Amino acid sequence: MARSLDVLRRYWRAVFGTRLTRSPAVVVPDLRGVLAAVTAGAGVTVMPRYLCAAELADGRLGLLAEPELAPINTLFLVSRAGTLLNPAARAVHRQLLLAGRTW
Repeated sequence: MARSLDVLRRYWRAVFGTRLTRSPAVVVPDLRGVLAAVTAGAGVTVMPRYLCAAELADGRLGLLAEPELAPINTLFLVSRAGTLLNPAARAVHRQLLLAGRTW
């Protein structure tokens, strides 16, 4: 993931109230790689529970903290420029926006 550790830094500040000052031990291209690295002992990370539920359940990973109110992870709906000119893509976009507002 990013060398700047943006997600981990935001989580650390929100949950622990302090600034994370560490540098990344390992940089990998996706969350499954992050999971594999942390499971192998590379350090700590922040990731969606659904990706590491099995590792948490069988004890290969442990939670550092379980905050009462988890930090919000902002998601962005994006598409390639011009995609919304396609009626089918526009319909999917509209439905995703509606679902997001009621979620």
